[in-house]
Parts: sequence; structure tokens; C-alpha cells
Amino acid sequence: MSDCTVTCPSCGTANRIPIDKEGKNGRCGNCQSPLPPSYCHPQQLTDKDFHEFLANYPGPVLAEFWAPW
Repeated sequence: MSDCTVTCPSCGTANRIPIDKEGKNGRCGNCQSPLPPSYCHPQQLTDKDFHEFLANYPGPVLAEFWAPW
């Protein structure tokens, strides 16, 4: 997979986002509105960056918690 798709919240256009731009804000190719950051792969967060990620991410977040024991 070399890209993922982000739907523009303004016009509904599907925008292909290269994997190396994952998590960065972009602009819609159709209407030039800002696109929300998107992640195509799970992000590994720690207790040091979890709350900051949630505070700065505009969309829904699915979290999985686990422990090695």
C-alpha cells in the first residue's frame, strides 16, 4: 500500500495521501479546503505522548491497551 484515502469534510472528495505524509495536514485537491490528519497505520503511543495526541487529533481515536504480563 503506497497511499491511503482521506475524505474531504467540505466537498466529500476522496483524496489519496502518500504514506510518507501520514499524520500531516493537507489540502483537498478539489476544493482546496484543509484535510484532517489521517493515519493508515496504528500509532504506538506511551503515557508521555498519549494525552497530547488525543488533545491535538480532531477525529475519533480507537485505542487498544495492553500489558506484557
